[in-house]
Amino acid sequence: MKTRMTELFGIKYPIMLAGMNWLTTPKLVAAVSNAGALGVLAGAQYNPDSLRKAIQEIRKLTNKPFGVNLTLGIASGPLANVVIEEKVPVVNYSLGRPPEIQPFIQGVHSYGGKVIGTIALVRHAQRSEQLGADSLIITGYEAASHSGNVGALVLVPQVVEAVKVPCIGAGGYADGKGLAAALALGAEGISMGTRLAATKEAEVSDAIKETWVKSTEEDTVIDPTFDGINCRVLRNKKAEEMLKKKSFPLFDAWSAGMMMKKELKIDYGQLFKTANSLRKSRGGGLKGMASAMRFSVGGRLFRTATVGGDPVNGILMMGQTVGRIHDIPTVQEVIDRTVAEAKQILSKMNRQIAD
Repeated sequence: MKTRMTELFGIKYPIMLAGMNWLTTPKLVAAVSNAGALGVLAGAQYNPDSLRKAIQEIRKLTNKPFGVNLTLGIASGPLANVVIEEKVPVVNYSLGRPPEIQPFIQGVHSYGGKVIGTIALVRHAQRSEQLGADSLIITGYEAASHSGNVGALVLVPQVVEAVKVPCIGAGGYADGKGLAAALALGAEGISMGTRLAATKEAEVSDAIKETWVKSTEEDTVIDPTFDGINCRVLRNKKAEEMLKKKSFPLFDAWSAGMMMKKELKIDYGQLFKTANSLRKSRGGGLKGMASAMRFSVGGRLFRTATVGGDPVNGILMMGQTVGRIHDIPTVQEVIDRTVAEAKQILSKMNRQIAD
């Protein structure tokens, strides 16, 4: 399937792996790339040294194009430097502000890399294009990741009509029906998160995979309570507790910040700088600081679910697309049947129009 997305990134199929922290390991990234799609590693889960090792490991597992996702504002300077030094073919950024986004894009472009901006609003899409993004991921309300309040059916064509760069639909895509629909809406491909995480190659516990298979599209909840921005998660015991309280002890925020400091191997000055950057990216002032603190607490709870394999006491990000997940196949099987189904649907539609 040739689209502007496949031509831009040099891949066979217009499908990419969403960069999900603690879910996208080098093994999963390489499996997606080897299957003909674009594997993407979530960079924010690493410190500079471990990120470099992960990138090098991916290169040992595949010779196909791959990408790294960075949440700008989270020790983004050191991590961004690693990505640029390693000349990662595709870099996907989320959040961030123009003063840090533009030099980052220029750095990637300096060695011929391509940049994907993640957006959920039309005005942010236009700004990302102005700053030099080569492509955009349009995050619909259905997604597990941070989104706005508009679903893909409306948001995708709105953004596509507002920019000239190729766009990729994200949120609610799990099969060929979704791919065909995204192409019909004007997107050049799709990003799959939960569907590609629910595969044999994903290095996550059976308890998490079983949760995805058994959950329905009604088993999620979206709210800024979890990490400071609209975030869709499994409606479980911990999520219900957080929604009920709508607040968290300051001790939790402090201990989560210490965990971030340890994981990223940064000093207190860098930790403060990171927190301040997050505060600014989330609106500034006390509201922005509260959001940044929630982000730290949320990160620890997300890790409890994904790394700890505890879908009850942790917070598990997942999109409404879980309602479309009924098995745990290989990555290759997901990609192959998604493409085959999309081709069949598009062919059928063309025949109907011709008749």
